[in-house]
Amino acid sequence: MRIIKIVLVGVILLAAVLIVRTLGFAPPASDDIAPIALGEWNEQELAQGLATALTYPSISTGDIAEFDYEPFFDLQRYLKQRFPKTFAEIPYEVFEKATLLFRWQGADETRNPILLMAHQDVVPVIPGTEDEWSYPPFAGTVADGYIWGRGAIDDKAGVLGILEAVERHLQEGFVPPRTIYLAFGHDEEVGGLGARAIATALQERNITVDFLLDEGGVIAKGMIPGVDKRVALIGPGEKGYVSLQLSARGTGGHSSMPPMQSAAGTIARAVHRLEQSPFPVDLSYTIDFMRFLGAEQPFLQRLLFANAWLFSPVLTGVLESDPATNASIRTTTAVTMLDGSVRDNVLPIKASAVVNFRILPGDTVESVIDYVTAVVDDPSIQVSHYGGFGSNPSPVADTESVGFQVLSDVVKQVSPETLVAPRLVVAATDARHFNQVAKNSFRFMGVEVGKKELEGIHGTDERVSVASYAEAVKMYYALIARAGEL
Repeated sequence: MRIIKIVLVGVILLAAVLIVRTLGFAPPASDDIAPIALGEWNEQELAQGLATALTYPSISTGDIAEFDYEPFFDLQRYLKQRFPKTFAEIPYEVFEKATLLFRWQGADETRNPILLMAHQDVVPVIPGTEDEWSYPPFAGTVADGYIWGRGAIDDKAGVLGILEAVERHLQEGFVPPRTIYLAFGHDEEVGGLGARAIATALQERNITVDFLLDEGGVIAKGMIPGVDKRVALIGPGEKGYVSLQLSARGTGGHSSMPPMQSAAGTIARAVHRLEQSPFPVDLSYTIDFMRFLGAEQPFLQRLLFANAWLFSPVLTGVLESDPATNASIRTTTAVTMLDGSVRDNVLPIKASAVVNFRILPGDTVESVIDYVTAVVDDPSIQVSHYGGFGSNPSPVADTESVGFQVLSDVVKQVSPETLVAPRLVVAATDARHFNQVAKNSFRFMGVEVGKKELEGIHGTDERVSVASYAEAVKMYYALIARAGEL
């Protein structure tokens, strides 16, 4: 009987601890948010401004020799026409032929500047899929409450949104309390030479940026399980990136007399080992994200995340079963390219695979290479960089910083019912090139993205709602108005 009582007391104490931790699993308390005057905005006019920008096929290519700059020059001529005060009153420089950097002089030159970023380039439309679009991808159509076209979200909404806000402030005679840089890259989708050139120039000029804002986070609608409200996903950092090539050599010859292990078989075995040995899990970033959702999520979900010390096996199993959430808890492994023989009856002399890794903070390019080498465990396989490019994860900005708080306030000033939570960005942005220049970098553009909009990014029927784009413009406007606090 005594043992039963001890067990019962233990269960009650455990339940009490779990409940107390669950109730305390909430975002930091914040002060009341002061209202801000946003003025009247013509949403249809804003929509048409973005739609026109989408008619310029500013597609970036990795091969500089094939890069077509004319659509970028045409786009910039349009921007000068639409935003005459910005281009006339704010000095700007051109880097790498088409990347723009504006320097908007602030009243207090003793303070470090801030930097707002977006990119002009877009990815191509997959050949043969043009007829699958509801409206032509480069027609810039406003219909059915949406702005349709390649770049509607990624990322001309950012370029036009920032410029709309700046132009409005200039028309109103606003002088920023500190200097504001505006950077619009032309090749973010293929590595960001333009952004790197700007980062290098700022570093050489001994300029430190207190606050940087780039694309990456959005307002998620219907994307967070158990949460009905929209959630502004502010990225305090982003994962790193590297692609590795695994290569093996064989004897070649006729397929009628194959060896016990061909070069292709060796690569297949290595790929299998990598997919069966995923990188270790780190739940910390996801737990912090869920903490910001607080009581807006179902109680059971909140209880599990609040007590991850006990329920981590359950959480890991659930999160890694979905590619979207799996990407937030580990360095991911994606086999993207395979190469072998030129004929079906010829043994390959050389076979290879390219594997792309998105690197969680805590890992590095070097640690990924070490991990891959250990898992493959085959000295006959050569592991090398593919594409000559790789980047470590960015530093993770402080979610208790003034910059994060002001950005959160801005979201709520424009859209009071929208929740705000920090969400690590799993893709790459130009912001990663500014790690040595910026104290705190965040990734967020205030457009709404649901499941259908998400499918359109780099896919078919890219679009953004007219109302959502207008919200994003207002958020840039409000953020600039509060630049002195950042």
